[in-house]
Amino acid sequence: MLQRLLAIIRKELITMLRDPRARFTLIVPPMVQLFIFSFAATMEVKNIDLAIVDLDRGPYAADIEQRLRGSPSFTALPHYPSVAAARPDFERERVVGILVLQSGFSADLAAGRPATVQLLLDGRRSNAAQIAAQYVTVVVSAAGASLTGIAGQGAGAPGTDAVSAAPAAAIVINNWFNPNLEYRWYMMPNLVGMLSLGVALMITALSVARERELGTFDQTLVSPATPVEIALGKLLPPLIVAVVQATLYLLIVTLLYGVPFRGNLLVFYAAVLAFAAACAGVGLCVSSLVRTQQQAFLGAFALLLPFSLLSGFATPVENMPWWLQLVTTVNPLAHMLRLMQGLFLKGASLASMTQELERLLEIGLCTTVAAVLLFSRRAA
Repeated sequence: MLQRLLAIIRKELITMLRDPRARFTLIVPPMVQLFIFSFAATMEVKNIDLAIVDLDRGPYAADIEQRLRGSPSFTALPHYPSVAAARPDFERERVVGILVLQSGFSADLAAGRPATVQLLLDGRRSNAAQIAAQYVTVVVSAAGASLTGIAGQGAGAPGTDAVSAAPAAAIVINNWFNPNLEYRWYMMPNLVGMLSLGVALMITALSVARERELGTFDQTLVSPATPVEIALGKLLPPLIVAVVQATLYLLIVTLLYGVPFRGNLLVFYAAVLAFAAACAGVGLCVSSLVRTQQQAFLGAFALLLPFSLLSGFATPVENMPWWLQLVTTVNPLAHMLRLMQGLFLKGASLASMTQELERLLEIGLCTTVAAVLLFSRRAA
């Protein structure tokens, strides 16, 4: 059995690596994606253009404007004489909001009376609007005023909505695991899982379909190898590729981007192997159901987007409906992201990550058994 299994693994590796274009595809695109996504995949809001309507022209209004100009988050603060004058740029999304400093604002603050400013936000850009509101709130609160807001609805029709009020007490913030809230520290470990998913899924999804197109799959089925040996022989080469790629990712993320790795290397490779086995099992099921490489590619691509959206990569799993949270339990990427976050930033122990590793192994086992049954049906 071992000799037949090694022969199948050797055949798969030769088929995978003998083509220069295949070797190029396995190494270069994931590296390029890692570099590009490290800059492009971010939820930080920077380079904000905020319109200012200063009807007060007092010292406190000027202080707020100077504070905004000193913030690295705001790029441009164009002045307008009125809200009506700023509305065309607001509707064309040239500015994310309009800060209105009402007449008498500085006088009210100087006299100790309650003073407020108004912030109109573009509801079409909800994420940018919410973060811009937080930035402006901090600046306005530092001047001793409170903030009321009107968020744009639809194409710009206003609807009144309170944004925040001045804080009643000072807050001391201490960020664990990521003291400076470097977004790249959060993003880069996630990219290790995201890119590994695509490679492991695609390699196995295309393997059987490629042999069917070449006419060699039927020869494999009538060979002395059993369906279990065929499935394992096609499952193990992607694991080898995943380990090599994960090593490159680890070196790039830690040495080039300075993201700390606080976990155990053995646990890291165990997580990579378990995740690659789960993804390869899913890809093997897809490959055993289709007949052409084009169908296999479309089938794997159809799984990539749901896996990504239901992993917690961009949207917290806790915010999803309960039935979608159940679906995430069978999503290998969701478990892999938690493992990477724990290894890179938290330095989590093996005991604390055993449950995630077990889930990945269960997914890999179930999908591999399903692929073996499909191969057995094909052989029959």
